[in-house]
Amino acid sequence: MSKLQLFRVFLNERLTAAAVEVLGAVEKTVVEYQEENDRLRRLLRITPEIQLCKIVEKMVAEYQEENDRLRRLLRITPEIQLCRI
Repeated sequence: MSKLQLFRVFLNERLTAAAVEVLGAVEKTVVEYQEENDRLRRLLRITPEIQLCKIVEKMVAEYQEENDRLRRLLRITPEIQLCRI
C-alpha cells in the first residue's frame, strides 16, 4: 500500500472512532434528559397534592385563629357554649 492509502485507512479509522465516541456521548445525554423529564413528570403529579395540603393547613390555621379570636371576644368557655346551643 502506498503512503496515501495508508493515510486514508488511518484517517478513516480515526474518524470512525470519533463518530462512535460522539454518538455514544449523544446517546448518554439523551438518556439523562429522559430520566430528568421522567423525574419532573413525577414531581408534577405530586405537586397538586402538596398544594392542596398547604391550602387545607392554611384553612385550618385560619379557622383556629378565628375561633380563638371569637372566644376571646365573647369570653366564653367551651362548657358555657355547649349549654347555650
